[in-house]
Amino acid sequence: MMKEFRSIVIDADSNTYTIKDGTQGEYKLSEIKKYSILNEHANYRGKAEPFLHQVLGGASSFIAVEPKLYVGIKITTTANETLAVYISENPVLFNSDAYIEDKQEAERVKAVFDEFFKK
Repeated sequence: MMKEFRSIVIDADSNTYTIKDGTQGEYKLSEIKKYSILNEHANYRGKAEPFLHQVLGGASSFIAVEPKLYVGIKITTTANETLAVYISENPVLFNSDAYIEDKQEAERVKAVFDEFFKK
């Protein structure tokens, strides 16, 4: 089973996934310890460990300006390496149409991982 998305290709038959946007490269599915959908502050993408600066969802009525963010998937490997798959091609605002589309794409990618790991 091979599933291709804009930012990642998952090939269960060959036990690999290829990150095209994020921590680029080919990795083994069997070396994934955990994974989750997160939002990274746009100002820190590529400048720190992936998803170290997260933007949490929720009410932001007291914030004058909402930060832009990237929707992504944080993968932790069995070697405790942190990998990033960026679903958002460009920074988005929380709960904007672009955010919702990216979040849905992230859910589709996560569903493929879930199916592989039978969670």
